[in-house]
Amino acid sequence: MSKKLSLSILAVVAIFAVVLINNNKETDFEKKQKEYAEYLANHPYANRAFLSRKELKATPKKDRPDLAFEQDFLRTMDPSTKKLHQDRLVKALKYGKKVKSEVALSKKAGTNFSWESRGPKKVAGRVRALMFDPNDATNKRVFAGGVSGGIWKNEDITNENSAWSMVSPDMLNFAISAMDYDPVQNNTFYVGTGEGWGNVDAVNGAGIWKTMDGGVTWNNLASTTNFEYVYDLVVRDEGGVIGVIYAAMRDVENALSDGTDLFRSVDGGTTWMVASTEAIRDLELGADNKIWAGDSRGSIFSSSNGTTFTSKYTAGSLNSPGRVELATAQSNSSVVYALIVSRVSNGNNTGTVPGLGEVVKTNDDGVTWTSVEKPSDSWDYTIPNHDFTRGQAWYDLIININPTNENEVYVGGINTFKSSNGGSSWVKTSSWELSIDDSASYVHADIHNIIFRPNHNELLIATDGGIFYSPNNSIIHLEGSIVPRNLNFNITQFYSAAIDPINVNGFIGGAQDNGTNYIYESGISNSFEILGGDGGFSFIDQTANDGVDGIYYIASTQNNVSYLYDYSKPEVDYITLIDNGKKGSFINASDYDDENNVFYSYDGPNEITRAKLKPDYQDQGNRSNFLGEKDVINDFKFFSAEVTHIRVSPYNKGKRQVFFGTSTGRVLRMDANDDVFTILNQPSGVFGSISCVEIGASDNELLITYSNYGVKSVWYSTDAGTTWTDVEGNLPDIPVRWSLFNPLNRKEVILATEAGIWKTSNVTAATVIWEPANSGMGNVRVDMLQHRASDNLVLAATHGRGLFTSNFTDGTASVDDVLTDNKTFTVYPTISKGNFTVFAKSSLGKAKVSVFDISGRQVYAAKLDFNSNEKQTISINVSSGIYIVNLVDESNKKSSKKIMIE
Repeated sequence: MSKKLSLSILAVVAIFAVVLINNNKETDFEKKQKEYAEYLANHPYANRAFLSRKELKATPKKDRPDLAFEQDFLRTMDPSTKKLHQDRLVKALKYGKKVKSEVALSKKAGTNFSWESRGPKKVAGRVRALMFDPNDATNKRVFAGGVSGGIWKNEDITNENSAWSMVSPDMLNFAISAMDYDPVQNNTFYVGTGEGWGNVDAVNGAGIWKTMDGGVTWNNLASTTNFEYVYDLVVRDEGGVIGVIYAAMRDVENALSDGTDLFRSVDGGTTWMVASTEAIRDLELGADNKIWAGDSRGSIFSSSNGTTFTSKYTAGSLNSPGRVELATAQSNSSVVYALIVSRVSNGNNTGTVPGLGEVVKTNDDGVTWTSVEKPSDSWDYTIPNHDFTRGQAWYDLIININPTNENEVYVGGINTFKSSNGGSSWVKTSSWELSIDDSASYVHADIHNIIFRPNHNELLIATDGGIFYSPNNSIIHLEGSIVPRNLNFNITQFYSAAIDPINVNGFIGGAQDNGTNYIYESGISNSFEILGGDGGFSFIDQTANDGVDGIYYIASTQNNVSYLYDYSKPEVDYITLIDNGKKGSFINASDYDDENNVFYSYDGPNEITRAKLKPDYQDQGNRSNFLGEKDVINDFKFFSAEVTHIRVSPYNKGKRQVFFGTSTGRVLRMDANDDVFTILNQPSGVFGSISCVEIGASDNELLITYSNYGVKSVWYSTDAGTTWTDVEGNLPDIPVRWSLFNPLNRKEVILATEAGIWKTSNVTAATVIWEPANSGMGNVRVDMLQHRASDNLVLAATHGRGLFTSNFTDGTASVDDVLTDNKTFTVYPTISKGNFTVFAKSSLGKAKVSVFDISGRQVYAAKLDFNSNEKQTISINVSSGIYIVNLVDESNKKSSKKIMIE
């Protein structure tokens, strides 16, 4: 062989090797995505021990607020910063108002959504903050804050027929964690946001909000947008023209010490100073106006001047002392009680939990402290006698003292208790489950606050199930003496919803700590509970109205546990469809194929459980035995990712396609006939949690959304996911949780977001413009959207304000319809800060260019010579919004384009 030939072969081999190495080289994006997948897989929140159904039944209450917080954190955090960014919601609110006002001046833009509240009428959600209105001489008006449900008002809490109304519809519905009024200026109220009790990285919050007109209008204090979790706040009269605010908060980015500080403001919240660097969790004012503070490490402090805090007690003998909850006697400034959390036995001697460590009391202003008898829930066999919080003292713990009697003390955990002798003995005053203990009144589990009606022997209790009222504290221990006050207090936190195809007013939904409820009436409806605990995904067979198919409901609870209800039978009982309670996710991804009667549910790493029902009207089984077919699909890999979304295509019944979205941004498609998987191409540079795969006119038209901050959230494909177009447009940086095409006008799309419903009238436009569509609903987090074809009804499952309905219409007129596009020029970028280029696609000569705002006002005009340069740069200094660029060429031919100025 010649030397030249040898060298040639070596060169070819070398080139091939280089190509092979380059092809196998991991791209920067693939490396980041892999690192992100590993971060999720190894995160403590992703490795919690799940409870089996048997273990769950042994607990006094079936909800897991900790897991709810943790799952939401992993699915909404910014992948680049690994943090939540609730401050972006405040920006989204302001931006949404601006866009909404601009669009209102334009022509009709698609469906004009007007949302109607559907309830449930008497099922409320979690409340931590409430107070009597200091401006009401009758002491009947009450303000309360829902955790993700906004601020509400009841004009007469003593009247069972007095309904709640929302007073903050335009306020973003953050977790309202604390509330107080200015004792100097009684029309000024403050509310703190951010529920940091569960897991400090995972709960909504954006500082402090303020009203100066008695609760009519609310504004965010700009100085507090980084106050991510406000544990408590009080306002104190210090002799000035306004009260001084104290806020116990946590700011992950900037706070000193362990990330918590006590801040003080003397100018109504304009500026703040650090009053203490202790990890304060609870604040109370004594009868002498002294500030008492409990921290997260078993310590108690007090201050007379608000700037110097003195240690009064430290629980050194407890095992890992934690949160301190205080109560001050308003009839005796020297008396203070404290509940202190520590690690205690879980009740079956298999470990420890954060329960009630001790109850202490001082009668001499904190000089000495004595132990007080702990309440014992011996009436309830599911709760350990030594810990009435059942290991949830980190979450539900409260104590308060009758303002006129220092010896009358009330505490709450799972249930409530009263002492009439300064803590020497206790009597149980409420029961979360009357089938276990009917010796006291029913009050929903998880007690977060107890307040007294001024000048009356009455009190209110705030729980995970709303507000409860005692009209006579003297007999509060008697069964039936405490009553609910939740009429139209619509702050239920739904994760899912489904529409009844037979009953036009029938809806089912799974909610946090309020189970799965069926709503059946027009308007704000009553409901009945189908399944307790934490409600997950729920379904109603949409073919049930044809008189041939069975009437099937599916309700799910924590992890991969689902039940089938066959309403084709005269007597209905649940059938255990899937019971893999130690697998899957907390609120577990699933979907139901109505026509083929097949249920798909995520079953943990790289597994999907598929349950095929028996033919319609055949016996489907009983509580312990499902008679249909079940199998596990595991011949694929989800790339070490969690399945966050499952969507069954509505097309091709005999050859159904099923889509799976993952926590790292991939989408897979399965042919249900042969279980063959196809990995769809991934949008360029994007990874995060897929929250929804929406299917348009065919399986080729797809819309996928991401629920993370910090990513491009909305992508559109017309070729079955081969290529994707970024259609996020002007949508703010907020989590997107669901999407829905309008079947009457496929260009129109609505999104369920962290800040309510947003819509676009044309998802195919070169510049996609989104606008809020929240009329009647407010800016509440929305988790799911569903559609009923028979009447084009749209159902929205909100996480904080219950269920809402509206209707799609075929209205298609929009700003785009008034544009004249002769395709003579293009504009790029279509979204800019005011600097953009006009590119002539044909001979335009000397042309006149004008720019108009959405109201028709001209903001720019110039003559441009395209003979000299086909690209002409324009710079305009205008406020952000939608603008129209008009061009008239030498032949008087007109053309226009829409742009967005940020």
